[in-house]
Amino acid sequence: MRFVSLSLVAAAVALAALPAQSQDMPKRKAGLWEIKATPGQGVPPMVMQQCTDEAFEAQMQKTAMEQSKTMCSKNDIKRSGNTITSDAVCKIGSTTVTSQSMTTGDFSSAYKVEVKSTFNPPLMGKTSDHTVMEARYLGPCAAGQKAGAMSMPNMPIPPAAKTK
Repeated sequence: MRFVSLSLVAAAVALAALPAQSQDMPKRKAGLWEIKATPGQGVPPMVMQQCTDEAFEAQMQKTAMEQSKTMCSKNDIKRSGNTITSDAVCKIGSTTVTSQSMTTGDFSSAYKVEVKSTFNPPLMGKTSDHTVMEARYLGPCAAGQKAGAMSMPNMPIPPAAKTK
């Protein structure tokens, strides 16, 4: 579980950098998405589902832009059609995370993010990480599911995530 957490931290840093410099970055289609994060080194994938809507996507991009400004000294993003590449240098505590990511897909039905990161000094005992996140659109959110709510298979939606 420790390596899954590290992989997700590295991926989150790389993803946080994506929308920070451009208003034309894609937003996911409103509804329920399944996201499978596969860290390297034989660790099993972690699968989760997240409900989203236009307001939630806008808030995520705003938050990512703010985090990128405070955490990252470099954030080079290029978009060509359905491919977004990013080179970022960000700080997590005292560790410098240097990452390269490539995101492909249409954000209406599916997308894939591949993140390669190095950590200096090592983070949680690791000097590098390679994470692949694959997402696919499942359809409308579940009845009563609030935008932003995440769930993992066989885990109920927390009461705070349900609408009244």
